[in-house]
Amino acid sequence: MRTVQAPAQNHIEKLSARVRVMCMKSLVAKLWLGIREWCGDSAYERYLQAQKKKPEKSGPLTPAQFYVERVNRRYSRPNRCC
Repeated sequence: MRTVQAPAQNHIEKLSARVRVMCMKSLVAKLWLGIREWCGDSAYERYLQAQKKKPEKSGPLTPAQFYVERVNRRYSRPNRCC
């Protein structure tokens, strides 16, 4: 025996599935952004946004220059580990 669903109920189920898919996409996007922030991959993009607010006379650094500057800043401080 086959049951026939009402058109309104079928529409609600499709809408519910769409909402779930949109929520999953949003969750995955937020997770991806969090991972990029955690590993430092988005640092150059944040640097460019900051440069728009306070531009320097020389202009923004290229991605390669930014990376070298960042590495130099990180390892130029004294290391007290050992």
